[in-house]
Amino acid sequence: MIIFDFDQTLVDTSSVEHLRAARNWKAVMAQASKLPVYDGINELIQDLHKAGQTIAIVTKSPDMVPKAFIKAHGWPIDIVVGYHHVKNRKPHPEGLLLAMSKAGASPDATYHVGDQPQDTEASRGANVVAVGSAWGCTDTAELEASKPDVLFSSVAKLRDYFVVELGLDG
Repeated sequence: MIIFDFDQTLVDTSSVEHLRAARNWKAVMAQASKLPVYDGINELIQDLHKAGQTIAIVTKSPDMVPKAFIKAHGWPIDIVVGYHHVKNRKPHPEGLLLAMSKAGASPDATYHVGDQPQDTEASRGANVVAVGSAWGCTDTAELEASKPDVLFSSVAKLRDYFVVELGLDG
């Protein structure tokens, strides 16, 4: 199973961060379809799905934004755990554990891809592989200091990793 964080991992949401901070979700949703998906993400998600991987999104945001992307881009993602689905948000592992429970996945076969130290901490709490995604970060120092199991500066390098780890078609 592959669990992705959403903001700054799959999609560049930096242009609506001020709206998110103000909890203006209506304005965020009005901009959602215009937010850029990082290069290679659409293909990676399709490749993971073709390889039989269950894919989930666990986010500290409400689930409506990732669900809009899933619909707009035809992403084969069935599990979305958002702000309202958990009592404890990241860095607590509750969201990851919920996603794994829904998928029937075990920690030893689960990867969590995220751009924040809280993602690494949540991965540790859930006993899954912590994958750092630095491609959406302006400053990677905190992510590097959190010591994820692996850290990638591009989606292409993450895909190469999954080619080896999961046997994706190279």
